Amino acid sequence: MSSPDGPAAYRSAEAEHQHAGTLSVTDAAFRETMLLKVSWLRSFLAVAESGGFCASTIKLHLSQSRVSAHIADLEMVLGFSLFERRVPPTTLTAPGEIFRGYVKNALQELQEGIEAARSTIRPGFGHLIVGSYPSVSSVFLPAVLSGLRNDYPEISVELVEGTASTLEAALVQGTVDVAFRPTHPPMCDPNLCMKPLWREGIVAVMRGDHPLAEPASVTISDLEGRALIGNPAGSEEDGGGFDLRHAAGDAAGAMSVAYLTDQPATLVALVRAAFGIGVISQLALATTSTEGVASRPIASPTAFRDVAVFWNERRKVNPSLHAFVAAVGRAELPAGVSRIPD
Repeated sequence: MSSPDGPAAYRSAEAEHQHAGTLSVTDAAFRETMLLKVSWLRSFLAVAESGGFCASTIKLHLSQSRVSAHIADLEMVLGFSLFERRVPPTTLTAPGEIFRGYVKNALQELQEGIEAARSTIRPGFGHLIVGSYPSVSSVFLPAVLSGLRNDYPEISVELVEGTASTLEAALVQGTVDVAFRPTHPPMCDPNLCMKPLWREGIVAVMRGDHPLAEPASVTISDLEGRALIGNPAGSEEDGGGFDLRHAAGDAAGAMSVAYLTDQPATLVALVRAAFGIGVISQLALATTSTEGVASRPIASPTAFRDVAVFWNERRKVNPSLHAFVAAVGRAELPAGVSRIPD
């Protein structure tokens, strides 16, 4: 059953249009667009992104019958099917795939407009989705959020964690507004802005009884020929094992990478179980227990990681984003890192 303000409203408007007989093609197209409801578009996008009607109900907090009615009403106004329903799983039709991109951009622009307008009468109002990764989330982000809350208590923040590659994709797609990320591998999108934050060392991690735990530091030649455990996970093209390869410099090709993992706790557990020598940034190591292992600085001019905060140039008008970046600049940096000038 269609909703009362769905196809019936469309047919009524269409009849009025035919009766008037004076509307231009542009006027008619505008009238057609005005019949669309934001709730229909939200339901469409939720079904498209979650992969089915049932899964979308959790995200929307609506019944499946209501979501189905929204899609039916939307398809009636548009005049074409948005989803292939004959064979599971539910997939977008060719017109639906095209329409999806426009809907996502339109809803994003609408949300930005609401936030920008509200900010003129309620300074500090807004909602931000912040991307991060575990070490920053543990040792730096709380200080940023504390300062932000003190200055702008009305700003709400949603946190999303990921890896260097997934955070870049989230920024480009607009699913996060701002993100902390290592500066390498470098970002590919030229619209992304960056504020450099700090440089931290990359260290070697070994069992406490390992011979490499005896000297104050280890060299790249000490690591050659040994099974190494690095992070993050993934292919080399996606930045997998970047810290390890960056620290090794010109000798990266000679390193024997046995395991890659996104989790510092997993890396330390593998080291503790004698599966190899870990190579990881010092802050990532600080997020997990190091009982039974030792860490040593790597004597290499490239044994470091630079960290920055990134945001999408398209969303720079968001005053909440500016407030967040300012809070990042005021927050105290983690212990043991060195500040990078802007």
